Amino acid sequence: MIMNKLANMDRLRWIELVLLAVAFIVLLIIPQISGAATITMVSRIMIFAVFAMAYDILRGFIGVIHLGFALFIGGGAYFVGILFFHQGATIPMLLLAVVGTTIYSAIWALIVGKISGKSGMLATAMITMAFSEIMRNLMTVWRTVTRGEDGIAFRVPAPFNDRTMMFYACFIFMILMAFVLYKFTKSPTGRVWQAVRENEQRAIFLGYNTARARTIALLVASIVGGLAGVMFGLNSRFVNTEALGMQMTYDAMLYSLLGGAGTLFGAILGSTVVILFQNFLLDLRPIHAIFERWLLFFGALYIVVVMFMPHGIMGYYNAWKEKRAQKKRMAKEAASS
Repeated sequence: MIMNKLANMDRLRWIELVLLAVAFIVLLIIPQISGAATITMVSRIMIFAVFAMAYDILRGFIGVIHLGFALFIGGGAYFVGILFFHQGATIPMLLLAVVGTTIYSAIWALIVGKISGKSGMLATAMITMAFSEIMRNLMTVWRTVTRGEDGIAFRVPAPFNDRTMMFYACFIFMILMAFVLYKFTKSPTGRVWQAVRENEQRAIFLGYNTARARTIALLVASIVGGLAGVMFGLNSRFVNTEALGMQMTYDAMLYSLLGGAGTLFGAILGSTVVILFQNFLLDLRPIHAIFERWLLFFGALYIVVVMFMPHGIMGYYNAWKEKRAQKKRMAKEAASS
């Protein structure tokens, strides 16, 4: 059966599978052929890809704008940092951080779920942004535990203190989270999410519990975002209040929109493009000081993408594939008639 499916695949599908296989192999061998800086950067890309995929569940699949999504990556990073700094960098403390982050993320998700069920999209966005700022200010003033804006530098337990092992942990984490989120989007619950995004009133008329669907989406996205924060803390070995800042939320939004909202894979692609482009421009700083302002160049790139690919890179590609498939169907119908 598998051989028959492979034999019936068109050339484009074969190319996609080959590119995925090549990307998989390249990621496997990067630690063997690259230096510590590249390994750390690619690890960061994979962590932020998961964070962006989590955000894409909300913005791309159910249509919720969450401007305080940094609550989760920052919360996970702070759980790791506080426990390791004050209690020691051990595996039990890491497991405690994972459990604590999961509970913390679930509580915030339930709170936001209650609010979003009774408020409009704009009100929800503003309230979630306020929540993030409240948590950031709390971490700023709680200096005895968090050291305020100075942040916490900490050790991590073996085997995560080895950059190569950390890289493979991030790789496995990204694949696992992508698989879990993909399964959610293809499940009946995921179909309800998309129905809510397209027309919530129609979904209610059809008998769907849209409040429950929204809460499930918030729970899934928040927990995955929090776990990305745990990995972010392990990879950075440092956390400060910037992890809870608005820039983190903007980054997740940017990765998702640039790659293609509502595609999941677009979040991976968007985070890869942005972080690689950022590092490329920063490497050009010795040539001219203007490259310090890398956001100027990225802003221009983003304007071009929005103008010519309003649904993101993956959205543009999927639309092109659909047109190609439609032309092939029309050609077959014309040939058979």
